[in-house]
Amino acid sequence: VCRCLCGENTDRNPSFTLYEDDPRDGHFHCFACQRHGSVIDLVMLVERLDLRQALAWLRERYLGGTGLRESPLIIRQKSSAKRPPFVLSDHVRAMLETATTHYHHTLLSTPAVLGHLHRRGLSDAVIHTMRLGYSDGTLGRYLHAHGHDLGIAAQVGLLSTHGEAMAQRMIFPVLDRDGAPVWMLGRTTRDGQQPKYLGLPDGLTRKRPMVAGHPKRGIMLVEGAVDFAALLQWGMPQSWLCVGLLGTAHSAVIEQLAQHHPHAQVVILLDQDAAGKDAALKATLALHERGLQPVIVVDADRHTQQQTFLAANLRLQSTALASVSREVALVEQMQQHGLVRWVHWRGEAKDCGDLLMQAETGEAMFWQAVNPS
Repeated sequence: VCRCLCGENTDRNPSFTLYEDDPRDGHFHCFACQRHGSVIDLVMLVERLDLRQALAWLRERYLGGTGLRESPLIIRQKSSAKRPPFVLSDHVRAMLETATTHYHHTLLSTPAVLGHLHRRGLSDAVIHTMRLGYSDGTLGRYLHAHGHDLGIAAQVGLLSTHGEAMAQRMIFPVLDRDGAPVWMLGRTTRDGQQPKYLGLPDGLTRKRPMVAGHPKRGIMLVEGAVDFAALLQWGMPQSWLCVGLLGTAHSAVIEQLAQHHPHAQVVILLDQDAAGKDAALKATLALHERGLQPVIVVDADRHTQQQTFLAANLRLQSTALASVSREVALVEQMQQHGLVRWVHWRGEAKDCGDLLMQAETGEAMFWQAVNPS
């Protein structure tokens, strides 16, 4: 029996045990974090490999990789071969479901974080519909108690060498059409915590946008998870296909929209800043090339304020001035292409999430984007 520190927790006692000959199911166990499993599970955990990679690693190291028939689990595709559609495995789906349930129950029993979401304008109905949650650092024990392999949980990105990967974050799961989680994003609850957003890594899962609704009137693109929550709270999915990009990357989403919803009207409500407008312009041009009918929502009040600021500070040189100048130029480029839908948000709201915080006033301002005069 070899006893040594697990390395996956803050425990300072020799808690990791490796059993060389053990008839029981499982050959290692950590009494601190409760991780356990076979030799293959241990290699997957320590070397950060998936099942196929772990089998190949063991074969090369202990059997020399010679005189063996190719394992059917190890598939080497040619670089020119078309990648098949990504499909979540059943055990990863089950693990995400268990984690989402735990996070949601934790949020409901954590008044401080639940109150933060309420102050952001989110209703209890939307919090339940989106299955929002909170990570308090107890996920590992919960997964183990429900029979999940913690080594796989580490590969999914739910656990890390420091414990729980998304500890002290609000959890925004991405749900499929059946309400089952297929990916998740954690947002910090503490000032200065970086990164502000942390999602599961590509591998056993794959980043996906938030999607809900039906494109009876068209499609709405927003940037963040709270922006998407605002669309749900305002009832947009009843007549619009709502898409939360969860960032400014959009190429894969645009390809899918063009394929499944050709010629649809698309209202783009990305952030009212230089980065958001740059992403909105690129997305709009790409959508237009594929036959869709996009428009970009732009706050006329903010644009006027920035034009005034530039005129008063033309001789100054600063990073802030350069950013404002770039944003004004982007709006002018949008106007040249006839892509702007003006709204009057008084220069106070950067996105739909900001409007949600303004309750009925913000909702009325939002409807300018839906029903322009």
